[in-house]
Amino acid sequence: MGYLSNDEFFSRLTELFTTQKSKDHGAIYLSQRRLARDEKTGLPTSPDAAPDTPQPLIIRASNGKSKKHRKDKIRLSTTVAPDALEAFYARYAETCKAGMTLLKPRDKSKKKLKAKKKKAATAASGP
Repeated sequence: MGYLSNDEFFSRLTELFTTQKSKDHGAIYLSQRRLARDEKTGLPTSPDAAPDTPQPLIIRASNGKSKKHRKDKIRLSTTVAPDALEAFYARYAETCKAGMTLLKPRDKSKKKLKAKKKKAATAASGP
């Protein structure tokens, strides 16, 4: 699996936020970790192998579909060089904030109703 360019990652992430909104449910998972590679072989190594040297990050996003709906699962990933982190995080924050404004707020009315019934029940059984 190849990595997307940073620009392509942001455009696809924006699409992911808007399509999840249109479906009115689901989750979007965002993760990041250091992408440590062995200098000789180029293969992945433990992120703790060289803790003092700046290493690229791998940023991932997915729509969190389960095994039952695996064909609908979307996975995005990109790498970010250490010298480009500040600019990347600024754009990443803007994209995530924009996506969060599209989210539907939780329905808290059931929780409030339950608390009101509990309060009424304790008041009725009181002294």
